[in-house]
Amino acid sequence: MAPITIRIERLDQIAERQRSEVLSLVRAATGKDAVAPFSEQVVLAVRDETGAAPPGSHLIAYAGAHLAAYAHHERGAPADTAELVVDPADRRRGVGTALIRALEEATLAASGSGDGTLQVWSHGDLPGARDFALRRGYSMVRELWQMRRSLGSGAPDLPEVTLPEGFSARQLVVGQDEDAWLRVNAAAFVNHPEQGRMTRHDLDQRMAEPWFDATGLILIEDTRGPTPRLAASHWTKIAPSAGPGTDPVGEVYVVGVDPAYQGLGLGRAVTVLGLAHLRRAGLAEAMLYVDGDNRAAVATYTRLDFSRASVDIMYSRPVISAGVRMGT
Repeated sequence: MAPITIRIERLDQIAERQRSEVLSLVRAATGKDAVAPFSEQVVLAVRDETGAAPPGSHLIAYAGAHLAAYAHHERGAPADTAELVVDPADRRRGVGTALIRALEEATLAASGSGDGTLQVWSHGDLPGARDFALRRGYSMVRELWQMRRSLGSGAPDLPEVTLPEGFSARQLVVGQDEDAWLRVNAAAFVNHPEQGRMTRHDLDQRMAEPWFDATGLILIEDTRGPTPRLAASHWTKIAPSAGPGTDPVGEVYVVGVDPAYQGLGLGRAVTVLGLAHLRRAGLAEAMLYVDGDNRAAVATYTRLDFSRASVDIMYSRPVISAGVRMGT
């Protein structure tokens, strides 16, 4: 296809009409690629009407009056992170190239130092995205695995759970447990580039989603002292079916253990409790995301009969100021 004239807008916040256009584009790309182009965090940022998304985080590419592509750009240290999607009807027409250049320019503008690093996610490790990234000088720096296991008839049994003496399990109580959960989440994921930054706003957004069910957020407490203390949790999620003929899938959404309680087997125990909850809810399959280089977590999930089903790839490259071309 011939290249087309592209106009890119960089916005602090997108309007309702643009929000609808972007979500329609996401559905079109998902149908074409059989994988969603964005993480949950980006979808929530698109849908956010409060203005809480980082300034300059939305880049919208138009071909005439038609929305041809969208990218979400997030400032971070030591690197900025972006996710983008191009309308399947406008691919191989220069749209992706124009958008990635705009993201690189946004990275430079945000750095204030004349150079920076941009990281870009490719969900599903699509061959077209891989070829595009490598041609522009990006290198693969991170793998996020999706692992799955059966919960249905004939699936391996779940192991028995015995908690250490003085510990008990219960479900989250809305309006009571949010601050304790955020404290443990921050401590458990202090070095995680996404999960460790979750704020109360982020938590409230997710708890407002139609899929949220407090009975699926399982807490393990240390009850040995005068006041129970949250030690570990497993937030399960039942994602809606992807379309006609598909079943909903249970997700091991977030498993966190307070570092003060590591070594007691609470992570495995609370994971199994969550899987049992999903099985009781009638789910035939469970899935989760884990960094491919997190050998301890991968080993734990493998022992629980999970296996790798797909992978998302993060690409990265340095970008520098005017006078040196960015990309090839």
